[in-house]
Amino acid sequence: MPVNVLGREGRYALAGLKTMLKRPAIRSGFGVIGLAVLAFGAAWAVASLDLTWSVISPLHLALNLLVLTPALLGVAALSLKITAGAIGRDVPNVLALQVVSAANVAELLPLPGGALVRGAALVKVGAGVGEAARVVLLTALLTLGVTLALSGMALGALSDVILYWIAAAALAAVLVVFVLLSRHAALRYLVAMVMIRLVTLAVTVLRLVVASAMLGSSFGWIEAVLYSAAPTVGAAVGIVPAGLGVNEAIAAGLATLIAASPATAFLAIALNRALDLAVGAAMVLAGSLFRTKAGVKNN
Repeated sequence: MPVNVLGREGRYALAGLKTMLKRPAIRSGFGVIGLAVLAFGAAWAVASLDLTWSVISPLHLALNLLVLTPALLGVAALSLKITAGAIGRDVPNVLALQVVSAANVAELLPLPGGALVRGAALVKVGAGVGEAARVVLLTALLTLGVTLALSGMALGALSDVILYWIAAAALAAVLVVFVLLSRHAALRYLVAMVMIRLVTLAVTVLRLVVASAMLGSSFGWIEAVLYSAAPTVGAAVGIVPAGLGVNEAIAAGLATLIAASPATAFLAIALNRALDLAVGAAMVLAGSLFRTKAGVKNN
C-alpha cells in the first residue's frame, strides 16, 4: 500500500485529509471509463501511425526510463521539501522520495491519492491537517497556473496570437495564488516554489521530446511545451483517477489545434504515464523491501 511509507501518524493524517478532500464515489466508475478511453485511444494511435517494433528506439526508451523519469521524481521530492520548508517543517530526503513515488501510484486510487499522500507526509513531519490541506491545494493551483501560462504561450506561438489570453489569465491566477501562499511562506520559498515548477516543466518537456523520438517522430520544443499542460490539467479534472485517458485526450486535442499529429501526442503522454507508474511502483516496492529487511534485522 503506497501510504505505508507514512507510518502510523501519516495514516492517521491521511484519514483526516480524506474527510477534507473526499471526492464522489462515482470517480471509480469514471476510472473504468478512462481506462477504456486510454486502451482504445492507444490502439487507434498505434494504427494511425502504423507503428511497429522496428520503429521503436530502445535508446530513447532507456534514456526516459532510467534517467529522465527518476530525475522527475527527484525534482518532485525537492518540490515537496520546499513546500514543507515554507511552513517551517522538514521532510527528510529519503522520505520525500518515497512519498512522491507513492503519490504517483496512489493517483490510481478512487480518491485523489497523490494529494492525500503528500498532505499526510506534511502532517507526519509536524504540520496541522488543515494547514497541510491548504498548502497542498495552493501549491497544486500554483502548478496548474504556471503550466497553463507556459502552455498558453506555446499555443499562441504555434496557432493564433489571440490565444495568448490563456497565458495572461494563467499568469493572473499565479499572482493570486502567490499572494495567498505569502500568508504561509517567506518570499524566498515562494520564489523557490516557482523555480522548482519551471525545472519540473523543463524535465517534462524533455521527456516528451524523447518519447516522441522513441516513437519515430519528433516534437518541436514549443510543441512539447504545449503538450506539457495535459497531465496537469488532467489531474485538475480530478474525477478520473490519475487522469486515465483524459491526459492523453487533452494532448491529442491540443495537437489538432496546431495541425500536428494527435496520435503521436496521445502515445507520448501515455508512454510517459506508464514510465511514471513503473518507476514509482519500483521505488515503493524497493522501499517496502528495505523496511521489511531492516525490521527483520532489528528483531
